[in-house]
Amino acid sequence: MQPDCLFARVMKAKYFPTGDFMSASVGSYPSYTWRSICGARQLLEERMGWRIGNGDLVNIWNDSWLPGPGSGRVTCQNMSIRYTQVSDLIDKETNTWKQDTIRSLLGEEQLKRILTIPLASSRPRDELVPSKIRILMWKIANKYLPTLHNLKRRQLAVNPLCPVCQTEEESVEHLFRECPFTHQVLRRVGMPLSTDNREASWKNWLASEFENQNIEACKIRSNAYWAIWYNHNKLYHEGVREHVNDVVGFIKAYYTEIFSIGERLKNTNVSTCSGWKSPDNDIIKINFDASFNRNTRRSISEIIARNKEGLTMAACTFPWENISDPVMAEARACLQAMIMAEEMGFQNICIEGDALTTIRKLKSAEEDRSCISSLIKEIKGRVSNFRRVSFKHVPREANKVAHAMEKEGARYEIPQYWIEEVPHAVEVLVIQERRSGVDGS
Repeated sequence: MQPDCLFARVMKAKYFPTGDFMSASVGSYPSYTWRSICGARQLLEERMGWRIGNGDLVNIWNDSWLPGPGSGRVTCQNMSIRYTQVSDLIDKETNTWKQDTIRSLLGEEQLKRILTIPLASSRPRDELVPSKIRILMWKIANKYLPTLHNLKRRQLAVNPLCPVCQTEEESVEHLFRECPFTHQVLRRVGMPLSTDNREASWKNWLASEFENQNIEACKIRSNAYWAIWYNHNKLYHEGVREHVNDVVGFIKAYYTEIFSIGERLKNTNVSTCSGWKSPDNDIIKINFDASFNRNTRRSISEIIARNKEGLTMAACTFPWENISDPVMAEARACLQAMIMAEEMGFQNICIEGDALTTIRKLKSAEEDRSCISSLIKEIKGRVSNFRRVSFKHVPREANKVAHAMEKEGARYEIPQYWIEEVPHAVEVLVIQERRSGVDGS
């Protein structure tokens, strides 16, 4: 959705000048375009969910806003007219969830899911976010994608040949079932295509492919199809041809980070530096890391700030409750690194860590709509408090000290700070990195 584009602004001015699209009425004399858009609104709404900012726009009982599996709507326990908007469940003074209220209204299980939703101190607006993979799968099943075959039928494309393999016309069936590139990708992620039932209709064949798989396999297949379509668009519109390894790596990384299963993957397209390096001149380098316990939903942020001489300026460990996954834990740690830098009065900083997803989102100019969007926005919002800020992704080898502080942080139930010193457990490692990082030995 692009609310600032010309078309969106014209529609808003004409049909919902004081409201929003999802609540706008069709009106008495709508244009064909507006009537068609409104006709598809219910389908769109079914495939969208809210990212909570301040909670003002989201209805507790009717909207889809709960994280995790299912429709995202709450299961009513003790509905009360005193509480209608999600903002009613947020303590305005502390910017935290009203746990007792939520527990009495929705029960313990739904409380646990709600507590994993991060609340940013900047209190951004709530955002309605489409489930892009679900929408894409619906389009694939119904052949509603703008493949070159479909575009040629509408006289919108001249050459319908598949830009990926250059062997056949690019239909939905070809792109997601016949294309050799697709076969290679799916085979590499452990989802080889079946050769059975090819004479059936496309929708029936696709349904049989998913019916014969467990839920995890279905998620991987859906993610793979999304990556294949993304790769097609990148090649067709930008002329960028990705290698099979790149697409497979993206699928695995996306699945691991979004659904938080298995171990975090090692990324081969990152900095090749072998260890921590000291910052330039007056820059303070702040390394961050996060440990995450899936059983307790607890995480610990581990942070250390050092100058160009490798001397420790500050360090801290910060425990968190109700963290949904490793990605959330790392975003929390990055935000805490920014907060510590502010509290210490640093002006020129480099925030460095091995949290690829968080760093990538912070360096992107695009608006983030993921489950950590509120944290990403808050981190970006704090950039103006400094003279100079940079974000850098490094491999785990260059983030050893922050990672090693995990055991120290696990000893405490409350945040711990060290000024111009470090925990005893990592002293030796800090000295080693100072020698190698500053002297280059």
